[in-house]
Amino acid sequence: MPSPRLDPRRLDPRRLDLRAAAAAGGVVYTVTVLAWMLSNGVSFDGGDPISTAFAVGYSVVGLWLMAAVPLYLLGRASLVSPLLATGWLLGNTAYQWAYGTHLHPLSSHLTVWPLLFAVVLAAGAGEALIRLGTDRVVGVGGLRRFWGAG
Repeated sequence: MPSPRLDPRRLDPRRLDLRAAAAAGGVVYTVTVLAWMLSNGVSFDGGDPISTAFAVGYSVVGLWLMAAVPLYLLGRASLVSPLLATGWLLGNTAYQWAYGTHLHPLSSHLTVWPLLFAVVLAAGAGEALIRLGTDRVVGVGGLRRFWGAG
């Protein structure tokens, strides 16, 4: 019986489904950040099961968006700044947690994620405007697909 051969085209990262990669990256980021925060005393206690479920869902959706959207923008339009902004925001939260410069940085990160997400999107919009402007003026820049088929 012949052994199955690997098709190198299936392993090509440029052919990777962009939506699936972004979604998977969002899941990995969410699980990692929630595990770190839960192991450091952040808890979801809304008093009743519905409030607790809402708090958990709110946090999970926020963390997932904070990673999945920048990954998608990287692959779809080669925008780097949303991913860097997400990394900087998480790094700033870790810094505040480590050095005690904020009273509750971990729970705040989960609570104010819409504002943090707006910062990430603003960074991407700014980069897109600059790159489109330079493409229009000097022919360098523009928004091009970096990888993926989705």
